[in-house]
Amino acid sequence: NLNSSDPLPTVTPFSASNADSYNKKGSVTVFDSQGNAHDMSVYFVKTGDNNWQVYTQDSSDPTGTAEPAMKLVFNANGVLTSNPTENITTGAINGADPA
Repeated sequence: NLNSSDPLPTVTPFSASNADSYNKKGSVTVFDSQGNAHDMSVYFVKTGDNNWQVYTQDSSDPTGTAEPAMKLVFNANGVLTSNPTENITTGAINGADPA
């Protein structure tokens, strides 16, 4: 859960290698065009009251960097008001198309 009372990160700009530049980190497994699993790191950065920036990084891609994926905006009651439709993509590894 994203906590509305979390403070803004103490370090800017965001860096996946610096835990002080984001509030939360999670992971999700996605699959590329060849059925290979990719572990995606998902970072949540509070940018203001009820506003969060989400970054993703394909942990299985050694040349990958964390990229901005979507913005989340909530109302005062904690209801998501933005329509985060951005795609999260993986790197092209072992000849697979990016997922």
